[in-house]
Amino acid sequence: MSTGSTERRALELLSQALDMPSDQREAWVRSQCAGDAALEKRVLGLLATERAHPGALKTGGARQDTVEPEAPEQVGAYRIIETIGQGGMGAVYKGERASGNFDHTVAIKIIRPGVLSEALIERFERERQILAALNHPNIARLYDGGEMADGSPYMIMEYVDGEPLLVWAERTGASLRERLDLFQSLCGAVQFAHQNLVIHRDITPSNVLVNKAGLVKLIDFGISKSPDGSPPARFNPPGSKDAMSYTPGYAAPERTRGAAANTLSDIYSLGKLLADLLKPEERSPELTAIIKRATAQEPIDRYASVDALNEDISALRSGKPVAAYSGSRVYRFRKFVARHRITVASIAAVIIGLSAALATTVVQYNRAETALAIANKRFTQARELSRTLVFDVYDQTEKISGSMEARKALAGVVKDYIDSLQLDKDAPEQVLIEVGIITSRLADLYGGIGIANLGENEVSMQLFLDAQKALNSALEQNPNDKTAIAELLMVERMLTMQYLYHKNDLVTAHQANDRARNLAERGLTLGSEGEGPILRHFWSIRTDELQLLTAEKRTEEALTKVRQWRSELTLEMVARIGSGEEMQAYFAMQEAMLLTGAERGAEALEPLDTAITLRAAQLAEKPENYYFKTQLMVAHGEMATASRLAGDMARSRASAEQAVALAREIMADDPEDAGGPEGLSAMLQKLATAEFRSGNISAAHMAADEAARLMEGLAQQFPEDKFYQVRLLNVLSQGAEIDADDPARAWSCGLVRRAEGYFDVKAVLEDTTAGWEEEKIAPLRALSCKN
Repeated sequence: MSTGSTERRALELLSQALDMPSDQREAWVRSQCAGDAALEKRVLGLLATERAHPGALKTGGARQDTVEPEAPEQVGAYRIIETIGQGGMGAVYKGERASGNFDHTVAIKIIRPGVLSEALIERFERERQILAALNHPNIARLYDGGEMADGSPYMIMEYVDGEPLLVWAERTGASLRERLDLFQSLCGAVQFAHQNLVIHRDITPSNVLVNKAGLVKLIDFGISKSPDGSPPARFNPPGSKDAMSYTPGYAAPERTRGAAANTLSDIYSLGKLLADLLKPEERSPELTAIIKRATAQEPIDRYASVDALNEDISALRSGKPVAAYSGSRVYRFRKFVARHRITVASIAAVIIGLSAALATTVVQYNRAETALAIANKRFTQARELSRTLVFDVYDQTEKISGSMEARKALAGVVKDYIDSLQLDKDAPEQVLIEVGIITSRLADLYGGIGIANLGENEVSMQLFLDAQKALNSALEQNPNDKTAIAELLMVERMLTMQYLYHKNDLVTAHQANDRARNLAERGLTLGSEGEGPILRHFWSIRTDELQLLTAEKRTEEALTKVRQWRSELTLEMVARIGSGEEMQAYFAMQEAMLLTGAERGAEALEPLDTAITLRAAQLAEKPENYYFKTQLMVAHGEMATASRLAGDMARSRASAEQAVALAREIMADDPEDAGGPEGLSAMLQKLATAEFRSGNISAAHMAADEAARLMEGLAQQFPEDKFYQVRLLNVLSQGAEIDADDPARAWSCGLVRRAEGYFDVKAVLEDTTAGWEEEKIAPLRALSCKN
């Protein structure tokens, strides 16, 4: 056998041996060499080198154990810049376009003359055609190919300037969300290849790169099976000098037994990669189940497709049932509850409440012969409502991505029933309490503060007043009922916020806050048993008072109180409250907002750091929690303001960008939530200010323009609600400030003209009851726009 033939045969045997269990390779090689001592010595030597330097012999690796051929000056339209690596089958070069109207950097693979057999050369050509059709953003592209003058085949590939996925994840300290984002992008690439009848065959960490832009790229397609079953031409479309080491343990078990590669063996490799990508503490039971199914020993037990694997990960991330974990009804219902906490809580409150009301109705009303007809009427209504909730609302909530559609259905079903029931003067205490609870939940659905809502503030206000009436009636019957007290405290708190933010009525807001504080103090005298809800409301009422003082510009008084109250949040008190960390975060945030409002940004940094740390920990524990995500968003937004006031513009912009990112998540989580666009608009204003103060006028324009469009949408959706109109005025005023250096004020005047298509800007500016703050809209008043 000639030297060239020996080398070709040795490389073919090496490629096949590497797919076998390591303890069987040498015996297999000896059997295949059939007494050819030179061939056997060469293959065993290559195997020894592979054990000492994994990946060095792989096509396109950086091994230099053979004489390096002189690099050609040019291949096709590309000039050779440098050598990326040498391997037994050829070399990999970095090239750039030699001529033309654009720059283009590529990776060029040239196969050594005489290394491949004729069959493998034909196979190489077929695979080059297949790879050319794989046009996907997460697959390194094949641009061109052909033969050199000496007959050497070559490929021109996309150059990936990046690093292996696991190296990138370790170096950057990537979060679980970032790791799963990239893994799902990788799954999309593999599924695309499978749809084009291409099997990757060697998905390992070194074949998955992350480029400088943070985009995952799948490389090294040495892949599809040939019709005659001949071994594939091992080709490494490189793109990085970090590529492509062989990583033991990623080949599916059946491949080590000689079975051909298929889509299920790629799925196995993806599962092994996912296992290595995750930190031990990140492997929840559901993620563990996903990995277990993907890496099942028997192919039939794995996911049927990469799409199925990807869908399970998406289900996990969105709080939906994971197919690999459990198909039981209990598990699916538990995931539904976690996914739609507010929806299920509201529905459960209604169903449970109605059951209690029904039982009370049947027992107590039937004791009075004169009320028998009423009892029958209530029994029928409760039964019909329960049936509607169970069969209609639950079915609907299974179909939605957010909770608002289900909550709308809940509101529509319950409202008429509650309207009639609460007017019943003969209702017993428990019925009145249940009515109060249900009505306050409905008020939240229509226009609650700090939760996803329908934006119908007038309806919400009336429902809170109805709940207040029902609960006061219940307390007239039993003044010491702690359930009624706790629920009425919540209602009074919500009324305080409604009067403050939607009515701009500080006097009435203070009255609601005073009623709440007095009731809470009385409730705390009734004994420690069951005091938790009342104690938590007592502290929350203090936070409401701070907001009132802030609105009245009583900054020093508010600062004195918040610092005193923060000092009272001892470890003992935190334990008593039961959610003391929440109070610590909230009061830290309140102190910071008071300080930024007084333009004392440097002083606000410490309480803001405390608030952000606590909020981030809460969100990490419950990543789908709307309230935690919203509060962290607000904290980052306030940090943007404080940092700007302290002169740290880099941190100001970074904090504003984090706030905007969270706001976009919140809005995407539930498109029906009117609070989503409102919150995003507010955070975009923070970003616009940071960009403007940094001199980035174009970026400031973009952020303010998007903020204005969001508020325009709400002003159009709720034309009678001046709250959204005033918010839009604030954005327009900010636009006028940003545009101050333009004598024509073309951009800011354009914003005003656009807004005038939704409401009468001048009329709202002249309406002293609208709720605007003069200092915020002063730039808008000074703006002069020609028609």
